[in-house]
Amino acid sequence: MGAAAVPLMVGGGLLSAYSQYSAGEIGKEESKVAAKQEELSATAREADRKERLIQALASSAASAGARGIAAYEGSPLAILEADIDREAEATTRDKFMSSLAQKTIRSRGKIQQKQARLGAATSLLKGGAQAAYYS
Repeated sequence: MGAAAVPLMVGGGLLSAYSQYSAGEIGKEESKVAAKQEELSATAREADRKERLIQALASSAASAGARGIAAYEGSPLAILEADIDREAEATTRDKFMSSLAQKTIRSRGKIQQKQARLGAATSLLKGGAQAAYYS
């Protein structure tokens, strides 16, 4: 092999390493965006649950009032409290699951980044070894 081949091998190794390194950075950033989307989805689900709770409370109060029952006494109050408790439990559960999903997504991105960096280092070593062998 000629002397011109060595710089081409080194250049190819550098290009391959840079490509892999960039792919890792992109993967990490994509995981950050996906985690943020999960967080926003959880916030939207919570808002939807609260809206449904408000509608249920208003409906219960109207129904009790139409029957001449005080809305905030006895059985109607127990129903309202149960609805509120269920919503609070659902919110807590959803926050936990969303947090877990976000951490999982971010971890995948970090792992992808580390694998790409390892691949980049391997490409550099391989290119350097080939260049040394042929020079």
